[in-house]
Amino acid sequence: MENYRRDIISQLPDDLLLRILSSLSLKEVMATSFLSQRWRSLWKLGSKLKIGDKDFDDFLLKWVSRSLAISNPQILKSLDLKLIPGNECDRNTNSFHRFSSLVETAVSCGLRELRIEFLYTSLELPSIFYACGTLETLILCRLHLVDVPPNGSLSSLKTLRLLSVKFSRDESVQKLLSICPVLEELVVRRSGYSNVEIFTINVPSLTSLSIDYIRVGSHQPTGVHGFVINAPSLRYLNIRDRHSNYLLFTNMPELVKANVEAVCDQSESLIGSLASVRYLSLCSKSSNIPYHAGTSFAFLEHLELCTCSSECCNLLSRIITDPLTLRVLKLKSVCSGACCYFQDGHRFLLE
Repeated sequence: MENYRRDIISQLPDDLLLRILSSLSLKEVMATSFLSQRWRSLWKLGSKLKIGDKDFDDFLLKWVSRSLAISNPQILKSLDLKLIPGNECDRNTNSFHRFSSLVETAVSCGLRELRIEFLYTSLELPSIFYACGTLETLILCRLHLVDVPPNGSLSSLKTLRLLSVKFSRDESVQKLLSICPVLEELVVRRSGYSNVEIFTINVPSLTSLSIDYIRVGSHQPTGVHGFVINAPSLRYLNIRDRHSNYLLFTNMPELVKANVEAVCDQSESLIGSLASVRYLSLCSKSSNIPYHAGTSFAFLEHLELCTCSSECCNLLSRIITDPLTLRVLKLKSVCSGACCYFQDGHRFLLE
């Protein structure tokens, strides 16, 4: 009777079995793999493997690595790893060895997406990872990334998200970006944990850039700190940064849409670098927003300008001097919540 029941389970369609397996924890998935030979290999057909804090034990990681290692290549699409400091993996060097072995195996199985959250723990990825030719998305969250090897190549990586990541030195940022020759989307979230002073983004292939600088706690960087951006293929820019004291934008001739909320007293290139945009949303509490003489917004169609700056009127008069293409103008105040809205010559007051 028991064998008959197992046969009934085995007769279920693969799609239904995969839905069942996707709702289980990794330990439960491991337990179900002993039901039949078919279940033993079926769990590996899922699109995402997620290993949480409770799954970080030697036996489980060894089972996963061994199961993947004996499988056909090109099966693992996504691997999501999360570690909370103080658990077994954090204390046991052997567990870190298991982690490295798991990443190595995932790379050999055609890994396309990797997300690692280590909650402010140092991370050294195995050298084979930096030669992964299938990885398309990499998300690093709240960790200290040990230095990147100089001879790496993430040849297929198109999306990179660095969320509160600490680097060994400023140069490590550019070293990581330099081994991503086809990178298209970059997301950077800086916090009090981030230690890079000048975050240099020099990526010729980049088309989308999002920067969010949030300061947590009382830690305040000393000296010059901010961003240097050189992205000749960039089309979409979204930056929210009220803490940097240095912003340098260069070579962004393809920019179409920009949302900028920044303090830019020491920037000499902000407005001029946005001249090609069609959609611009600009907010700065700076009393001196630099504007290069001769800058023309010849393609500007939609402008949103925050009135929190005392130089707002002067800036507005300069921006709208030339563009005959401007169709929408929106003046808003973050403090009061009121805004004036203009469209095709008509004015609306919104409270």
